[in-house]
Amino acid sequence: MAMTVASPRLEPVDFDSLVNAGINRPARYMGHELGVEPRDWQASRVRWALSYPEIYEVGASNQGHIILYSILNAVPGQLCDRAYLPAQDLAQRLRDLRQPLFAVESRRPLQAFDILGFSLCYELGATNILEMLDLAEIPLLASDRGDQPLNDLAAPPLIFAGGPTATSNPEPYAAFFDFVALGDGEELLPEIGLVVADAKANGLSRSSLLQDLAQVPGVYVPSLYGQGPDGTSILPLEPAAPAKILRRVAKPMPHYAMGLVPHIETVHDRLKVEIRRGCTRGCRFCQPGMLTRPARDVDPEAVIEAVHNGMKRTGYSDFSLLSLSCSDYLALPAVGVELRNRLADQNVTLQLPSQRVDRFDDDIAHIVGGARQAALTFAPEAGSQRLRNVVNKGLTNADLLQGIRTAMQNGFRKVKLYFMIGLPSETDEDVLGIADTCQMLQEQCRDLGRLNLKITVSNFTPKPHTPFQWHSVSTQELQRRQQKLQKAFQALRGVKVNFTDVRLSAMEDFVGRGDRRLSSVIEAAWRAGGGMDAWFEALDRTYEAWVWAIAAAGLEGRYRDLELGSWGATSALNREDLSSFCAQSLPWDHIDTGIDKSWLAEDLQRALTATVVPDCSFEGCSSCGVCGSEMGHNEVVPPPPVPDRQLQKTPLTKRACRIRLRFAKTGSMALLSHLDVMRLLERALRRSGLPVSYSGGFHSLPRLQIALALPLGVEAFGEWMDLEFVEPVEAETMRQQLQATLPKGLSLLSAESVPVGGSSLSQLLVAASWRFDLAIESEKPSTWHQWQVAVEFLKEAHELLWHDIDKKGRPRQRDCRPALRELQLCNSCEEGGESLCLDAVQLRLEASIDSMGRSLKPVQVQHWLAEQMGEPLRMSGVQRQELKLLQC
Repeated sequence: MAMTVASPRLEPVDFDSLVNAGINRPARYMGHELGVEPRDWQASRVRWALSYPEIYEVGASNQGHIILYSILNAVPGQLCDRAYLPAQDLAQRLRDLRQPLFAVESRRPLQAFDILGFSLCYELGATNILEMLDLAEIPLLASDRGDQPLNDLAAPPLIFAGGPTATSNPEPYAAFFDFVALGDGEELLPEIGLVVADAKANGLSRSSLLQDLAQVPGVYVPSLYGQGPDGTSILPLEPAAPAKILRRVAKPMPHYAMGLVPHIETVHDRLKVEIRRGCTRGCRFCQPGMLTRPARDVDPEAVIEAVHNGMKRTGYSDFSLLSLSCSDYLALPAVGVELRNRLADQNVTLQLPSQRVDRFDDDIAHIVGGARQAALTFAPEAGSQRLRNVVNKGLTNADLLQGIRTAMQNGFRKVKLYFMIGLPSETDEDVLGIADTCQMLQEQCRDLGRLNLKITVSNFTPKPHTPFQWHSVSTQELQRRQQKLQKAFQALRGVKVNFTDVRLSAMEDFVGRGDRRLSSVIEAAWRAGGGMDAWFEALDRTYEAWVWAIAAAGLEGRYRDLELGSWGATSALNREDLSSFCAQSLPWDHIDTGIDKSWLAEDLQRALTATVVPDCSFEGCSSCGVCGSEMGHNEVVPPPPVPDRQLQKTPLTKRACRIRLRFAKTGSMALLSHLDVMRLLERALRRSGLPVSYSGGFHSLPRLQIALALPLGVEAFGEWMDLEFVEPVEAETMRQQLQATLPKGLSLLSAESVPVGGSSLSQLLVAASWRFDLAIESEKPSTWHQWQVAVEFLKEAHELLWHDIDKKGRPRQRDCRPALRELQLCNSCEEGGESLCLDAVQLRLEASIDSMGRSLKPVQVQHWLAEQMGEPLRMSGVQRQELKLLQC
């Protein structure tokens, strides 16, 4: 078979032309974080690119995304890179320069990979996926990607989706994906990689490869299925395609918790270790609880080892223990206390996601927080006992009150509570019960101090594969109930309330329970500007884009039926009619989650009589259908003894030694902001094991000072920092030890001991030396003489006025001429004389620094020289050559 000649579009992009200081937070796109290992592109049989389709700060925080990335890179012959949704400025630059979206490590276009996967974790997230496919210049529809084998370099990659939304109901998104990975991916994705590797080796066509993939348990290939005669059910088009596709189940792997340490601050900027997968509480509204059964506990020793080693390897100051319900991990008190004991002198903080308030006790209160105590989060869900029984929450007001009092007795004064409105059989009394519950908690806890509550009230949206998947809600009713609850909260003090926009909830419901007809709606909404990233910035415009797309697809009537549907339709049916109603086909019936559809219908009937079903992890089996040879059984670790608590140590603040370091910041490190560099250095110090001295106070930090913040995008070759230690350290040994923890581009050039009580760096700064290039933007010819005249004018000027605004937006003016020490052209006129034409010039600037850290910067010189040249100037190649100190 003739192979296509390698296309330059598959080679690495010109990263420097795409990502520079002109892009907001350019370090988002750097890649090569701590934990990235070199990959051999040519030796890899299968090349993956995985994406969490959100901006980097969100995507790089997703634990599942990073775990799968790490697992694939551990498989021989397989390579995995990552990609994220670019912010609007880079997206526009990619389009303007006609460059494709690239992966962050290899910086190769996404077209160059064999498999491109997206985590689909939210109903409206597909618009971001379409944006990324368009930027990658990959056809949006699977049917438009041809049938070439993957070893044809012109073939697009296989596009797939995974994640909870893709698993629950892939049909609205079916047109965009070659296949869908259902359930846990830890074992599934490497299996997929082996099938793809064989197909590439044998030159199989795309369609033949997809037929092979359909035989892998957990892989759904939409093109092999079509809608049944009823227009709703999904049936195989070929005998070999399985009628039901089984969700995959895997055990947690805590040793992959180390993952990657981003260079910039992310949404969840901490070490994350999974302690339990799956939840069997049986909350009837909760899709994750239904889609992740059975429950699988992680061995306590494995958790402790993962956290202990992970904190050493990453340098994080915070860590989280993750689970859908952390409190149902019975070993949590023992594991948490043991970790607090081991890390007692490390100045670290433990954070837990939303917990079961009925399991919150003194041991858990002791382990939560640490160096910084944050607010606790609980989810009562409903405001009345009856409605909590309807949703099978298994929580009483007494449980809630006891948990809150325990929290306050342990020093917590801020608590977040999550509630929902719109649940089946809900009445106005239930809605107002949310405010009544908050008032009761404040009154009953008044003897312990002031309780500040932050309340989030979301709108219930029915989810596939739950007992409430047949429920119908009304946007008008949700709006009315929100207004009623808002009025009730006006009488309360010390309570902040946030409500979810009902338009957002309506769209989530429409897409989440939709069928294949919605693919055209999603594409049209994206083309009309209805991307998920715009929901909270321009919700009106985005909502209008979706409504327009629905109408254009001829589905407006169906949407209005859902939006204005009869309130609580299922609760009005008798038992026999309800059974018949629930037996009808649903668009996701071909997805086998392990839970019997008949059991969901029976549980809906139990809900309507407010019957509570016990948690099957700790009591009798509920017969949902999950447990068996294919998916396993609940694995619950019995609680080990809780160790004695050791006294927590405050960070060491003694100042016994100060080391002054000269350092350089070059290459891609120039894309890091000053705050990012400070954060990077703090983590490097933790990893180094050096006896760092910490500041006191609520948020204790290493005693670290950098002489002068460096502008973004500027390389530097002579910067200064001071570090202080609690015991004497030898300067050169310390420099080598810290250098071993730093990334390429941050180089420690020298180190010396200085007096602890001596002057600070800010007091010693006297001047900065710069080098930079200037060119006329219009590319109009210019001579050396013209540049020299302009430079001499600045040097001879009596004043150089700079106009800007202060932090309060007030105009101000400053004469910068006293700061100008030296300005000269580095270009020589010896060859060609003063009439020599120059495309660009290089200048050297030396500027003094005053006691307030103010100086003269290249951008100001650029402005004044442009005035003298009469042309706009373009600056590049900015370097700060040296910061000069008094003793130097």
